[in-house]
Amino acid sequence: MIEIKDVTVSYKNHKVLDQLSLSAEKGEIIGLAAPNGTGKTTLFNVMANYVKPNQGSIVFNEEYTYKSEKDQLKIHKQLTTFPDQSDLFEELSGVDHIKLYKHMWKGQKKVKDITRELNMEGYVKNKVKTYSLGMRQRLCFAMMVAADSSIMLMDEVMNGLDISNVSLISQKLIEMKNEQKLIFVASHLLENLDLYADRVLFLKDGDIIHQHRPNQHEQTYLKIKATPETYHEIKQMIDLPEDHEYIAEHLLCLPFSNLPLNEQTYWMKQLLKFDEELSIGPLGTLEYYEKYYQI
Repeated sequence: MIEIKDVTVSYKNHKVLDQLSLSAEKGEIIGLAAPNGTGKTTLFNVMANYVKPNQGSIVFNEEYTYKSEKDQLKIHKQLTTFPDQSDLFEELSGVDHIKLYKHMWKGQKKVKDITRELNMEGYVKNKVKTYSLGMRQRLCFAMMVAADSSIMLMDEVMNGLDISNVSLISQKLIEMKNEQKLIFVASHLLENLDLYADRVLFLKDGDIIHQHRPNQHEQTYLKIKATPETYHEIKQMIDLPEDHEYIAEHLLCLPFSNLPLNEQTYWMKQLLKFDEELSIGPLGTLEYYEKYYQI
């Protein structure tokens, strides 16, 4: 559905994106996890044609690009970007905003159904100037739902939401994916991404350095919390496997699932000498984030 080919974006002498390539299909949620300044928003802006790349191209449905106005119109009929709260009209109601997006993109969903599903019925007819941060954010998401476009770019969709609304939006994202929409989500709620994303991309130095697939665990790890001092002590006493991971100076991870049972038992006994709390599982988005950005 989208093919990003060798896209480079430079500002003066700094390359924000450096020959980045990516393919994405309908019925997929792609998360982006990276610190500020690594190119997440720039990538979204290139996909939405707000920023022109210095080189490279983006192809939609194997035929449309931003090189002609005719193609641009066809692309924008099927692509929406998450509105910024500053773009909301203070004197209009939430219903007015939802109807606006529904009409602009010719969405098929009923406004009443959207507000009911997102628990907005108690305030959606009030003017936006009366809304809290979380209410505004839910309204922005409702506008995306109303647009009902096949491609959605959502930058920090969970910003300002409490736990219950994060759960609500997460479930709605899964429903929208099942409607065969292609959804990109940039978020700092890293563990939350594991609940709904099919892939999580990690950006560094202008390119994708890793793609994590939360639902396809090829390897599980034996994990133990370890300070740098403890890690040094463990290495002095035990010959650790070469492919072990020591993440952000606090988490030691040993590849576990491919070991025979006797070796699994051996490593568990060895690490229990240093901490009685062990865990076994795959690396998640949070752990990959700490690995690549040392945070």
